[in-house]
Amino acid sequence: IPTNWKTQVVRDAEDTIVPGLLAAGEAGCASVHGANRLGANSLLDLVVFGRQAADTTAELVKPNSPPVTLPKGAGEASIARMDKMRNATGPIPTAAL
Repeated sequence: IPTNWKTQVVRDAEDTIVPGLLAAGEAGCASVHGANRLGANSLLDLVVFGRQAADTTAELVKPNSPPVTLPKGAGEASIARMDKMRNATGPIPTAAL
């Protein structure tokens, strides 16, 4: 998932931030050691960028701020897409893939 150094997810080459969406660790592309995702480096990434995600959240979300309201049916298309893949049948068994 493409992110900036503050763990905020970005959606394009102009680094347009996806409001409220953060990614760290194995999910985020920012890394202490570049693209290396081996053993202790992953743990270090989680510590460094997990902390940054917490700091970014504290910066963006203020105490007593109102909850975000989502449109009716938000996320249902994504769930339906995942269910279609999860329940798909075809000529090749999963084990053979």
